[in-house]
Amino acid sequence: MPSSACNQRKKAAFSGGGSLPDEIIMEVLLRLPVKSILRFRAVCRSWAVFFSTEQFCNLHMATPKIAPLKLLFVSPTSRPGSTEVFSCSPSGPKDDLLFTLDSACGNSMQVVMPAPCHGLTLLFDAVAPAYYICNAATRAVTRLPPFRHSVRCTSTGLGFDAWTRKYKVVRLIKGSRHDNESVRCEVYTHGSGYGDCWRPPTGGIPFGLCRFAGAAVNNAAFFSLPPVFANGHLHWLVQPSLFSKKPRAAVISFSLAEETFSFVGPPPFWTSEMYSSTPLSASGPEFVPFCPGTLGEHLVQIDNQPCMVRDLRYNRNGGCILEIWKLPDRSSCAWSLNHRISLLGRVATDLRQPKVVRVIGSTCTSMSTKKILIATSMHKICDKFQKKVYTYDLNSESLETILSITEAHASLEGMNPSSRFSLFEESLAPVHETVEEIKLSTTLPPNRN
Repeated sequence: MPSSACNQRKKAAFSGGGSLPDEIIMEVLLRLPVKSILRFRAVCRSWAVFFSTEQFCNLHMATPKIAPLKLLFVSPTSRPGSTEVFSCSPSGPKDDLLFTLDSACGNSMQVVMPAPCHGLTLLFDAVAPAYYICNAATRAVTRLPPFRHSVRCTSTGLGFDAWTRKYKVVRLIKGSRHDNESVRCEVYTHGSGYGDCWRPPTGGIPFGLCRFAGAAVNNAAFFSLPPVFANGHLHWLVQPSLFSKKPRAAVISFSLAEETFSFVGPPPFWTSEMYSSTPLSASGPEFVPFCPGTLGEHLVQIDNQPCMVRDLRYNRNGGCILEIWKLPDRSSCAWSLNHRISLLGRVATDLRQPKVVRVIGSTCTSMSTKKILIATSMHKICDKFQKKVYTYDLNSESLETILSITEAHASLEGMNPSSRFSLFEESLAPVHETVEEIKLSTTLPPNRN
């Protein structure tokens, strides 16, 4: 029996643990940082086996921890075609080099989503083009196999299937006017054991949602708005100004377990003034107009719930604020106002000037203190952009800068440059080698030096 084998491994690992009960030892181990667990694996064979079991890794992931805030970011090296991946902490003296990708072009490397998915982060090299999955805590990384369709208008996200315990990369692709399908979907299951390939999902995009899915891809590609993973679904935002009347779908959702598409209705603040008199079909596939009186919306995951952020920095009627609307129940489509960030004092000074302001997540520095993470991007000169990340304390309404870097972007396919950083999450989630990497490692000649 698997449980019996696991108990035997646990007894072997805990032998010599003194008078403490196994349950107490386990509670301590589950709260240790990943770095300590990796060191324990090197102690002896029985510890290496136990701390690598799927059961322990899942329990370690599920155990709540209050960890210091850290960020992951990518940076080009002095060598062409090479990228370094770092972690940084507001309290740390210097950045920590995690690993180097020698086959990735630095200026074109992107961090696809601002928050990791159960410990794994999705990277994208726009020049290759190629996707990478990495675990920043264990410093493991793998390059995904090539995808079949290399097109400009696409949006990709990483999600986790809780039923199969597998990670899936999902691509929404906008077809050209010569394609039979206006929008299609591809799925890659990481470490599935069924061969490394991109495939259609189990359930295709329903005909009634094709127009909304196409609008979501346009919105994501033009404004660099990645999908958000929450509650077992990847969520794409539909831009209301692409429609001549109020659309019935505000968010297109993809279930990682069932591999089917659904939609979420619009929030109450979507009014008739937000819709364009020139719908998408007449504007062309790459035209995305602005909404009057607003800088638009974007999605974010907070407390494993999909949230919509409303940017009202230049709205004369709404005041200078950011609103965060939460969707606690997808079936009811009942959006509720969860937080309101008033841009006053220093908050206004730091957040009003940048063209791009994005809420990228939240963090808990203690059991009672919750902070919202906000990222900004401001064009400086030529291809240079000033990027900053802040924490906003909901109790004190104070803003603190935790990251400030200047980046060069080789090309801008959309209006906004892509992101090169995300949150850092402690996790033992495995990163599997692809079939091609396994073949390469077995065919290389032995090193005789």
